[in-house]
Amino acid sequence: MTTHRSRILFVGIAIVAAILGALLARNVLNRGASAPALASGTLLRPSRPVSAFSLIDQNSAPFTNSALQNQWTLMFFGFTNCGDICPTTLTLLASVAKSVADLPSAQRPQVVFVSVDANRDTPSALQRYLRHFDSTFVGVTGTQPALDAFTLSLGVPSAIRPLASGYAVDHSASILAFNPQGEFQALFSAPHTVDALVKDYRVLAGMRP
Repeated sequence: MTTHRSRILFVGIAIVAAILGALLARNVLNRGASAPALASGTLLRPSRPVSAFSLIDQNSAPFTNSALQNQWTLMFFGFTNCGDICPTTLTLLASVAKSVADLPSAQRPQVVFVSVDANRDTPSALQRYLRHFDSTFVGVTGTQPALDAFTLSLGVPSAIRPLASGYAVDHSASILAFNPQGEFQALFSAPHTVDALVKDYRVLAGMRP
């Protein structure tokens, strides 16, 4: 493993450990309410409202809180120049989407890929990139300050690190789930498997608000 990849992995593990610690502590305090068990994720009970945000999708259309409503959403953060984690996770999410295609349309998830690299990931770059995985995936970008504020509000910060030549992008490998009310409902930390995510997504999709 290269030094660069080692640093990304270290940062990712540190971020996810901090998030999981906070979420698990919160869940323990809210165990009074009946909640389904997830095999590979952490369920937030109660779910977390999402702070107002304003980004754009791969068609340059506004992507705001309303885009998370009226359906379940699975969201992953990364960047199109990512060499391993991003393509692997997006391929996995494409398999998850196919595996739950038998659900009623209202219960099928939209999959959202949020770039944390505003400098390179324009809407057109996201369009080209996502064609390799699933044409229904939604790509999201925006200004770097807006993206940074969005990730921080969800507890999955990213970082742009200057290098001697160019820069590196550090980001979490977690997948987030949002309920049809547009609230943060569950977090899935790496390593991911299709079977576990499909099983857990079916539990979420059958949950009462």
